[in-house]
Amino acid sequence: MKTCGIITEYNPFHQGHIYHIKKTKEITQCDCLIAIVSNHFTQRGLPSLMSMEDKTRLALETGCNLVIELPPCYAAQSANYFAKYAIESLNELHIDQICFGSETNNIQELKRLSKEMDQIEKDSSLSMNQNLYNRKSIRPNDILGIQYIKQCEKYQIVPISISRNDTFKSATQTRKDYFNGLSQFNDKYFLENQTWQHYYSYLRKYLILTDTHVLSTFFLVNEGIEYRLKENAKKYIDWENFLSASVSKTYTRARIQRTCMFILLQITKEQMQANSSFNQVIVCGFDSVGQAFLKGKNVITKFKELPIFLQNIELKCQYLCSDTFKARKVIYYDR
Repeated sequence: MKTCGIITEYNPFHQGHIYHIKKTKEITQCDCLIAIVSNHFTQRGLPSLMSMEDKTRLALETGCNLVIELPPCYAAQSANYFAKYAIESLNELHIDQICFGSETNNIQELKRLSKEMDQIEKDSSLSMNQNLYNRKSIRPNDILGIQYIKQCEKYQIVPISISRNDTFKSATQTRKDYFNGLSQFNDKYFLENQTWQHYYSYLRKYLILTDTHVLSTFFLVNEGIEYRLKENAKKYIDWENFLSASVSKTYTRARIQRTCMFILLQITKEQMQANSSFNQVIVCGFDSVGQAFLKGKNVITKFKELPIFLQNIELKCQYLCSDTFKARKVIYYDR
């Protein structure tokens, strides 16, 4: 069975994602299309505007055969680690190829840029993305594409790109328009409280009440940022003002959001070091093709099968979202 993986966020699921799924199937002619999807929080550290259940159902309806999960501790990472964790999980299924959207849409050019970037002397006062942007005019999907290609080379997975179609409204613009009160595609699935403003009251109190020594133990809390976050929490009762005051040359908006997520979920550096690989396959849904493909494979379908580390994160995320725990349910989509 010829397989292809796609690495996705669906924050939210929009018409560009429909294009990505259909174009991937057309180009690769794969028998089984597998989507790994971030849950609860996304790569930039944003709360996910849609539930994993709705993301899974929409992906299956559109043409995916199997949907698996990228938990927030692995999703809310810089491009290199985001790619690492997603492809580690996909590799457990021994996929043949991945397909991703790209502004350049040229695998050989992305490989060349990857080698060139490795040779550039990095400015330690800047984030990785800022180093890339300052040296080369590389757009976001190509930055991810470069990291996907690096990871694919480790596992002999074939990377394939499709041209990013800018005629579709981006997820960023969709979120912005939705929160400005404009009707959006599929907005019946959107969770209006999935914003940092909604979570900030919890985060703010925790930052104020917690000793900086304790804050420094959480993942991504480095270089004394805990002092800045604590002081800004005291000063600002609004998330956007807090975020703007916390951004610096080293800490981008995305990095602050990720850092705050790890603090909010109380995930420590020690825990991440002990769980520095993601070699699990967490199944969220499948159709008959995906079900047949999974036969005999070692996968997780129930909450109790998750490692304790991921069980704790899942519980915290669910209580944050709804104050209740909802048992994991694998969706079967009957075509």
